[in-house]
Amino acid sequence: MAVFRDTEHLYEVLGALFDRVRQDPVISHRLLEGNLVVRFRFTDPEGVVTIDLRQAPLSYEFGPSDLQPDVEMIQSGDTAHQFWLGRLNTARVIATRKVVARGSVPKALALLPAVKPAFDLYPEVLAELGYEDMVPPEVEHAAVGGTASGLGWLAGLRARLRGSPSSQEPDIDLKALSHHHVPLVRVLPAGFEEVSCRSQDLPTSETELKAEMLRRMHLIRATETALAEAYARGEVPTELLHLSVGQEGTAVGVCFALHADDYMTTTHRGHGHMLAKGADLDGMMAELFGKATGLCKGKGGSMHVTEAAVGALGANGIVGAAYLIATGAALSAKHRASGQVAVAIAGDGATNQGMFHEALNFAAVFDLPAVFVVENNLYGEFTPVRRHAAVENLADRAAAYGMPGVTVDGNDPWAVYEATREAVDRARSGGGPTLIEALTYRWRGHMEGEPVAYREPAEIEAWKERCPIQHLERALMASGVLTAEQAAQIRDEAGARVEEALLFARESPEPALEALTEDIFAPDLAVLYEAGPRLETGREMSYAQAVWEALAEEMARDERVFVLGEDVSTGGYFSVTEGLAEEFGPYRVMDTPISEYAITGSAVGAAMTGRRPVAEILFSDFLTAAMDPIMNQAAKLRYMSGGQYALPLVIRTPGGAGIGGAAQHSQSLEAWLTGIPGLIVVAPGTPYDAKGLLKATIRSNNPVLFFENKLLYTSIGPVPEEDYLVPLGLADVKREGRDVTLVAIGAMVPQALEAAEELAREGVSVEVVDPRTLVPCDWGTIVASVVKTGRLVVAEPGVQTHGFGGEVIARVTGVALGSLKAGPRRVAGVDVPMPYNRTLENAATPDVQDIISAVRGIL
Repeated sequence: MAVFRDTEHLYEVLGALFDRVRQDPVISHRLLEGNLVVRFRFTDPEGVVTIDLRQAPLSYEFGPSDLQPDVEMIQSGDTAHQFWLGRLNTARVIATRKVVARGSVPKALALLPAVKPAFDLYPEVLAELGYEDMVPPEVEHAAVGGTASGLGWLAGLRARLRGSPSSQEPDIDLKALSHHHVPLVRVLPAGFEEVSCRSQDLPTSETELKAEMLRRMHLIRATETALAEAYARGEVPTELLHLSVGQEGTAVGVCFALHADDYMTTTHRGHGHMLAKGADLDGMMAELFGKATGLCKGKGGSMHVTEAAVGALGANGIVGAAYLIATGAALSAKHRASGQVAVAIAGDGATNQGMFHEALNFAAVFDLPAVFVVENNLYGEFTPVRRHAAVENLADRAAAYGMPGVTVDGNDPWAVYEATREAVDRARSGGGPTLIEALTYRWRGHMEGEPVAYREPAEIEAWKERCPIQHLERALMASGVLTAEQAAQIRDEAGARVEEALLFARESPEPALEALTEDIFAPDLAVLYEAGPRLETGREMSYAQAVWEALAEEMARDERVFVLGEDVSTGGYFSVTEGLAEEFGPYRVMDTPISEYAITGSAVGAAMTGRRPVAEILFSDFLTAAMDPIMNQAAKLRYMSGGQYALPLVIRTPGGAGIGGAAQHSQSLEAWLTGIPGLIVVAPGTPYDAKGLLKATIRSNNPVLFFENKLLYTSIGPVPEEDYLVPLGLADVKREGRDVTLVAIGAMVPQALEAAEELAREGVSVEVVDPRTLVPCDWGTIVASVVKTGRLVVAEPGVQTHGFGGEVIARVTGVALGSLKAGPRRVAGVDVPMPYNRTLENAATPDVQDIISAVRGIL
């Protein structure tokens, strides 16, 4: 039976309520700040109420109205009754379609903190009208109650809850359980955020510069020839050695056109580029031998060798990644007005990657100071270019992005130098990016040890006749700058220098075992991981507003922080960032192309070069279109470089079901990336935590995945006006209890608290623990709670298989199995792609009743 008898009854109650609200100056003033016309359309009984919140005093009309509403809410009379009693989770009723919302919904939901005081007025209004029977007992008496059936169920339960004490508390080192690999310091090391580039001191005259090119090419050739011999002897600890013998002209031609502090990214075939940019030969050779004295402490090796001191941002084993990272470095240079240029060098095969095209488009759209070099050696691994590209000249692909495209003889170092210098000058002066295709050839296989059966010997010999070293030697000798004896001396000096480097590498020590877990994360200030006092406040706001406020405060605090993503200047799909662009401008709030690779990849490059990007991925499902920059770059570049780089970036992304988005817009992927070392993963469940954690993650020097569940955006909670941080790596006991530990992840936190409240009316005391940070996770707090209660239930929004709940249970039972009085239970989504149908979607998604059933089951 409906709670309202008819429409007249509904109007009588709501009219009395709205009159009381209008008479309350505090409530009415806050509602009028919304400047909206809101219409409620009711079913069972039918009715319409239109409320004008544009000017004082607020007014309302029953029935048809000429006012055009900014937002309309369609609901049953029973749902409206529950709402005004303060008993509805607004996000969940919208998700389950108990309330159908249309129009400026985010602006209307922003008024929820102002509406909440009216919840106290509603029971009073009902009592004044003589409808006390419409007020539930627990609201009327403001006390914990329970139904007869609930108390009956409890009667058979109390003995089991209280009868057998838990086993003796085990001796567990709770602090050790929560140990993580983030180095915590009180003060960051001097110069931590600055990289001092080492000058190459290149000659200024053309003849002297060409002579230095020859020396550098001989050094590269001698180095790689020695590496090939060492590989054949089994001295190099890898099966993946990619040499660039024959391509030295491109390396020196490009790098000699750069300033010492210009950025360079390169590929798995990057030894020559590193040496051409001035990298230390001893350190590089030691790195390839896997030694502690290597440039990357033996952690990067051949495919990832790098040296930050020469502006190198890493050689990269991922084809195409260099273009994305260079784009981010160029963006950083433009933001800082530093005059630097970022150059990316990759092979011809990379031009068929989406990363290449997204990077070029991104750089062109924002006129970034970038130069993209394609080292076309005619083969993408083992396949000829003509079989994987439909254009004759790869440089022609530049036309699609409105940038110059140049094809040059890559075996003529001076021609490469002049083409690169022109492109660099253009970029440095604000002319935007250029694509250079350097035609060259590798004499050896794609990697050492392969038979090279896919190439004709005659082809290889023909290209050896076009050796870049001989090309330059002949030119210098023909012009009288160089004699045959001097040329031989240069070659011999290079060989001797390489022998010294080999000796250094062979005699260098192996890394200590302690180095295994070093350099995963950059140092962070300890204050970001320490619990401070919880600030109390009378101010309440939505989760979305809390995120906005955190962004605004951190952007005002640190000019290096900027936001980028699709439509962020207008707020994005969920209107979270709306208004930031007006406050901070287009450089700090960047609307990007729909290019998830470019968004995250450029964030990586910008973070490596002095910026603190906050990238928004519109739906967490779309992380799959940005996975490489996250898991292969952001998570690993610090470790692979032996700690040379910090990557202070945050990737915000909304996830979860509830808006009818079906299988590609509704996934909860919090657990997905917790298995990738090098990432911090955060999933706040309340507005208070969302603001404090976002501020902490922006101040962190490490890459963070920040998951925001869609249904939480409308949740309301206290958020202090004072500046505060919520610590990373520390769980929060949201509600203390003695009978069951309920670990709740992200969107399940408010549902866990609601379930705990209902169970309390049945006499069951539930302790709700919110990890808040999944990596690093505060296992100590979780285990301590379970030791106290003897029972464990885990609730998470994602699917059950390989979910985070399984990790929680494994960690707990691994150290406190004897403390458990019953087997742990899991509450999670059903293992299905998220369906579109609302009934099926609700069935696939965990809710309060699922939690209550799990708790009752474990008891």
